[in-house]
Amino acid sequence: MGQTANRRGVRHLRCIDTQPARSPPVPVDEPPLVRLERHARNRALEVAVLEQRAGAWVSLTWNELYRRVIDGAAGMIEAGVNPGQVVVIRVPTGIRQLELELATRVAGAVPLLLPDVLDPAEVGRLLDEVQVRLVVVDEESRLSLLRRAALADAQLFECDDRSWERLRGMGLERRKRQPDLLTWVAKARTGAASGAVIGLPREKSSAWLFRPECSGTLSGLAADDVVLLTGAATDRFTTLTREAHLTSGCTLAWVESSAGLEAALAHVAPTHVLLDHASARVLEDLLEAATVGGAAWHPTPRDVLDAMSAQVAEARLGSRARKLAADVAALGPWWGGRLRVLVLDTRVNRTISGLATSLGFRIGRIAHHPAVKLELASEHAVVQVPAAPQVQAPDVSLPRRGRAGDGLDSAFSLAGAPSA
Repeated sequence: MGQTANRRGVRHLRCIDTQPARSPPVPVDEPPLVRLERHARNRALEVAVLEQRAGAWVSLTWNELYRRVIDGAAGMIEAGVNPGQVVVIRVPTGIRQLELELATRVAGAVPLLLPDVLDPAEVGRLLDEVQVRLVVVDEESRLSLLRRAALADAQLFECDDRSWERLRGMGLERRKRQPDLLTWVAKARTGAASGAVIGLPREKSSAWLFRPECSGTLSGLAADDVVLLTGAATDRFTTLTREAHLTSGCTLAWVESSAGLEAALAHVAPTHVLLDHASARVLEDLLEAATVGGAAWHPTPRDVLDAMSAQVAEARLGSRARKLAADVAALGPWWGGRLRVLVLDTRVNRTISGLATSLGFRIGRIAHHPAVKLELASEHAVVQVPAAPQVQAPDVSLPRRGRAGDGLDSAFSLAGAPSA
């Protein structure tokens, strides 16, 4: 893959929130390039995405994300990826995952995400049915899931910071030679779905590939919202949230698990908190152990939460229980100070619903549509990208004097062109 990749084959390797959206809906088939261009133009210096890396928070603006994505997309094309082919992405949760996923889509290819819980034999079968052109990993250990796949025609891109920079450099040079490259790709893929595809493990039958869909709160996100998301990249809930992020132009902070939730809440102060199934299940435990200003928010947090739930349920309470219920206000700052909507990818229990009532935020709803088996090979026709114009190397040799009447260069003739 030029200078950025190893060219060897990879052989072993229901309740719906009815609050209306605050902005006009974006067509579902609008290409990702068009959406990125709009956000880069209208929200250039606004933060698009942020994450905690090595103890520090880093971010990209919409303009930075757009530039990195279009250069990455052109770099993939320069390396031989054609629209309609499949790119398997296996990197950590965060900004790099988002960049690679968007670059793959802008290049017209299909990002494929494989949960670690899949059986390698199942992965081999799924990948044998599609045309995988590129496998992107950050370290060799992530290839173990692909060890049963026969990917002789795929390239392996070992993506660290340096190789990603080099790939984007290749893309920038390709775009200079072919400025309409990505626009051509977007037009060539008009009407074709571009969203990420996920492997779906199934208990009693073979695994599927599917593209997640949902209805509910995510469709109402707007550009001025700040979203804090937890969950792995291969989770259907986080995949849908990333799509909503691209559509709305909101700010997205993304942490992989509930372990980073408290620090993220303090730093980001989100308007929306979106918790995947795993984080949602332990939310009550997190609330009991929560700290505000470095100290526990209450000496007996469980008693406060129970009293608050009983009060919201209109149970008859004594004076002590009523006082405990009122103490839940001390938990308000833990959420960052401006939370409006909490979305859990699981059933909401009475403690969490009571907390929302007490602290004044809404419980957003999301309904996953049934997973439909995707025949990816038949859905996406592979098209060839037009070759870039060849760069003509300039002739830097100096013109030479000739003998009289022997093709004298007029630039070196005091009398001009030779006369008869």
